Amino acid sequence: MTDMPNISSQIDALKALQENKQQIKKELNASKDRLRGKIQSIISPSSDSRKKTTRISQLVSNGFAIYEGIRLGISIFSAFRSLFGKKRRRY
Repeated sequence: MTDMPNISSQIDALKALQENKQQIKKELNASKDRLRGKIQSIISPSSDSRKKTTRISQLVSNGFAIYEGIRLGISIFSAFRSLFGKKRRRY
């Protein structure tokens, strides 16, 4: 009869572990939902982007960024070419 209390205590321990596992799963799901909501709020376009002036200013800003990127690339390419370009061979 000494085995009976031991078995019941093991069953209680297993139930406690299962309840803890369920609680942790609920917390993880809640955390996933919060993170999903935060990410969607960051990624989703703002309501200001529907305005015509905002869209135009974003296009102009993107255009300047593209222009600056191309200009920087050309200057780096020309500097690289001047350093490692064709060297004249002396015969």
